[in-house]
Amino acid sequence: MMDAAIRRAIAALTFGADAQRHYDLAADRIARALLDVAIPAVDGVEVGFHAEPSRLVGGDYLDLFRSGSTGIVFGLGDASGKSLAAALNALMLRYLVRGLVTALGTADLALLVKHTNTVVTQDVDGDSFITFVCGELDPAAGTLRIVNAGHEPALILRRSADHVEVTESHGIVLGVNADAHYAQIVVPVGPGDIIVLYTDGLTEAANDRGELYTIDRLCGSIVGKRDLAPQALADAVFETVRAFAGNELRDDSTILVLRLRV
Repeated sequence: MMDAAIRRAIAALTFGADAQRHYDLAADRIARALLDVAIPAVDGVEVGFHAEPSRLVGGDYLDLFRSGSTGIVFGLGDASGKSLAAALNALMLRYLVRGLVTALGTADLALLVKHTNTVVTQDVDGDSFITFVCGELDPAAGTLRIVNAGHEPALILRRSADHVEVTESHGIVLGVNADAHYAQIVVPVGPGDIIVLYTDGLTEAANDRGELYTIDRLCGSIVGKRDLAPQALADAVFETVRAFAGNELRDDSTILVLRLRV
């Protein structure tokens, strides 16, 4: 299996005088592959993101694709575990999703996630799993389509609203049940609306009293910083969470901000 082969290759680097150098080189290449996210130019959509592993490499995954002439497709995942093992699963997911998008397109996101889950279930260790959410934002059609596999819910702040909407429902995480089925939700969106996706490294960041940042605090931060451009908003929210946690984020953390231009 792909995952087992990659793990054996990495394990081989632990032998010999240059073991640490080879390990660090491999980890650095994996980290760059996961964090080097190209933002496609799509008329009508502004994009910003901020991602940081808690260690040298982490298990968060983010990717963006252009969809036709007017849409943007996103994938965001969080592989269980820490450091290199989680990063390998996240990297596997990145290239698996890219391949499926190329082969199947994005017309049926639920089917794409089902195929993704089938492969991940075959390749990950028995005690591993990946939360995953993918979607397509089409400003011309005024729609946001989302399929959620055990991931944190997407958040939507309407242009004229003073509170954040939390999207409904999600299916089982990837890697647990090869026969799992997934459902797509469709949410109407309009000019000025902000969509935020993130990993639980942000909502579960803890302060020195053991209090978590929570989704409610995240929503409040988004409302308070809504006038910022998407990249500035992503950076500002990230720094707010970091300050809450005493400048120490103990889990991999990623945030993606999409805004429909007015």
